[in-house]
Amino acid sequence: MVLTNTYVNLNLNSLREKLDELYPGQFLPPRIKGSFVVARRVPGQFLIQSNVGGASGVFLLTSVPAHYVEFSTFAEAIADGPFRRRVEAQCCWISVDLLSGSDNEAEAYRFIEQVLAKLAPADAAFVVDPSKRITVVFDDELRRRFAGGEMILSSP
Repeated sequence: MVLTNTYVNLNLNSLREKLDELYPGQFLPPRIKGSFVVARRVPGQFLIQSNVGGASGVFLLTSVPAHYVEFSTFAEAIADGPFRRRVEAQCCWISVDLLSGSDNEAEAYRFIEQVLAKLAPADAAFVVDPSKRITVVFDDELRRRFAGGEMILSSP
């Protein structure tokens, strides 16, 4: 998940276009078999089926114009007070979560990282793994590594 101060306002068509920029011919034209995207009833939520080689699975993309600390206590694990306050100040977040369908979980993380690198706005500030209680700065180098599919999030 990426914390930011800019809401990523997506709709079905804009998300398909962004995904197709990452994986040409996989998400456009719209389809119901292979790789596809479905908008959920909750605004900002999309179900993504990826059949992309090396980046397959069923994912839930969520973009929320709210502080993530309203939904999670992850920031309590950050001992550095000034760093924690910077994290807590971020007013929006975008996440991509693996739901199922990947034979290789590490490869599914390639999809997650590449999508986050593509969709995260320029002011994206932090990457959070709430289950591992890890928060790191999301800088240009990390964005480049995510975009390159280095599967950083799958590391223990």
